[in-house]
Amino acid sequence: MNQIKKKTLSPKFLNLLHKLNEASEKKQMSLLLDHPWDEPVDNVWLKKRENISIYGTLYYDLASEEERRLLSVYETGSWWYTFIVFENLVSEYYMKIVNHGSLKKFPEVVKYMHHFCKEEIVHAMVFRKAMNYFNITPFPVPLNLREIYSHNASMSEFPLKAIYLTILIEWLAENNAMEDCNSKEISRLSRAVAVEHHKEEARHIEWGKNMIREFIDVVPEFLLEAQEITAPLLRSMLDMSISSIVVYSRVGFKDKAFRNYKELIPTLLNSENRKRINSKIMAPMMRYFVEIGICTPKNMKVWKDNGFDKDAEDAIAYFRKKSVHENDIDNILDKNYD
Repeated sequence: MNQIKKKTLSPKFLNLLHKLNEASEKKQMSLLLDHPWDEPVDNVWLKKRENISIYGTLYYDLASEEERRLLSVYETGSWWYTFIVFENLVSEYYMKIVNHGSLKKFPEVVKYMHHFCKEEIVHAMVFRKAMNYFNITPFPVPLNLREIYSHNASMSEFPLKAIYLTILIEWLAENNAMEDCNSKEISRLSRAVAVEHHKEEARHIEWGKNMIREFIDVVPEFLLEAQEITAPLLRSMLDMSISSIVVYSRVGFKDKAFRNYKELIPTLLNSENRKRINSKIMAPMMRYFVEIGICTPKNMKVWKDNGFDKDAEDAIAYFRKKSVHENDIDNILDKNYD
């Protein structure tokens, strides 16, 4: 890693780090003060109707209105629990990186990682409090989430791959959560949990995106591996976020069609409504993959094999038309969801 020893941070990245550290020092999420914890819990929806997994399919008509509402509660609760597990893993692993010393040459980065970990710990506490508030008990830990860290987050001299995997999951999860809560019809508390979380996660994601931009050239093996693993990982994470047998059993649908999982799951994963939502979630990520060379016309097969061919084609077409003078339209820090 001689290239790492010679590396100095670019002025652009140093400026971003200064802004991120300053923002975290100025305001971090409060477990007690940033959410309406006096909201009613009866008969509320926790995600918008159009984003529950059965919407736009024949199963929507087979469910009662109360079953649809409960689905919004348990699908959101399952997502919150996934956040709890993941953010605990991230905090644990990032502190290992800090203590390992592989980033000690870059104190500005280490300083932000301390903020990052503190924020993730509070996020997990908020999600747990929200689950308790709505009387949602924990769900099984997603196996693929465990495997991501057990297989890929081993300590290394420079942890670019682990940072990349973390940001991938956070970015997909954030895009998904903000799509789910972008409605005034849902519980004010559910929306506040998503929006307040997003304010800090946006900083985390932009930090991660720019860590990859900053160090991709000095970790030569990173790009080839990222080109292989990104599409299947995102496919797995997207599908996991859409449907859950545990969730459906908790809702307790009366119609027996909901117990025929061999037909139910593929129908929901491949519905036109879900494809539309997935494309919105994936669009900014795909543009980033094209920008840094993880998605190219030469490796379209892996994207097609995982169902992202149209998303990849749209992202490549965007860069063919984009002027070099245009700003980054996917800078999450510029978006306002209040």
